[in-house]
Amino acid sequence: MKLSVRTTLVKRPWPEPRARWHYRQSGQGPNLLLLHGLGASIFSWRHNLEPLGQYFRVMALDLKGCGNSPASVCDDYTLTALVQDVADFMDAWGIERTALAGNSLGGSVALLVTQRCPERVSALILLAPAVMLSRMPYIFYPLRLPVVSWLVALLMGPWIMPWALRLAYHDRRLITPEVIAGYARPLRSLKRRLTLRALCQNLHPWPLDQILALLAAIRQPTTLIWGEEDRILPPVQAHWLQAALPQAELHLLPQVGHAPQEEDPLRVNKIIIDFLQRSS
Repeated sequence: MKLSVRTTLVKRPWPEPRARWHYRQSGQGPNLLLLHGLGASIFSWRHNLEPLGQYFRVMALDLKGCGNSPASVCDDYTLTALVQDVADFMDAWGIERTALAGNSLGGSVALLVTQRCPERVSALILLAPAVMLSRMPYIFYPLRLPVVSWLVALLMGPWIMPWALRLAYHDRRLITPEVIAGYARPLRSLKRRLTLRALCQNLHPWPLDQILALLAAIRQPTTLIWGEEDRILPPVQAHWLQAALPQAELHLLPQVGHAPQEEDPLRVNKIIIDFLQRSS
């Protein structure tokens, strides 16, 4: 059933002296938490936050060290730490139960949060989740090299984003100056470039037995959204995940790459709204 609520857009820092996150909120109703991918921020949900806020209380997070959240080169940027941070965020804002939507790295975090506290996750929307990632996208690979990575982080800047977006997007006409600027803005900060380096250093392919154990633990209603032209995580992985998650729906989007919520937002928003209304 459609909720008739007024959409509001709120921008708040973490409610502690040491602000841990930046996030944006839209709407009222059942909770929906949006988690972005590697090298991204809540900017990647710019086409989704307000439309979804017409039906849900939507919160889009800048993960630790990403976007406008504080960055520290001494912090822990393992997947375990990211999962803990999401759980802490939910605690701090009194989110007892929520649907989770995650793109790429955010999809991995969403799955791990669900494994850790299944009673707090009502449903999963996984947009090309980085579960079967066998190797780092080549644009970020230099950030994994032991010595070279420091030099790359020092020299890397906003100029790298057009290359990264050409890898992620299928329709390159969508890579406008505004999109490049939105993605590139955080990379003007050396701390954030070093944080991106730390994230890349801590991401490794998952052993198959760990993937199978993780997926076997998922009981929540799940929908998979995948671009048919995804060059980072080919759609064959979508079929494999659907086989491992029998309860999962699969939506393959034509002419779409690795960020479905950006390349085909109207269809993605409709899929999410329909799915969550049926799952409630």
